[in-house]
Amino acid sequence: MSEVKTTISLPSGLAKQAQEQIQAGWFPDINSLVVEALRRYLETHRDELMERFIREDVEWGLHRDE
Repeated sequence: MSEVKTTISLPSGLAKQAQEQIQAGWFPDINSLVVEALRRYLETHRDELMERFIREDVEWGLHRDE
């Protein structure tokens, strides 16, 4: 699997909570925590996101010449 490196900024409270999860042993590092969080978010919102993208495409198709 290929990887893409990116930089994110976290609010200090969220960063603190992430560090607490890492220190508690739930994740080996911040990268693992963020990857798992993003994976779970996308997995649980897949249907909602697909429906929204389809609606946006339909709206664009209906109104693109206006």
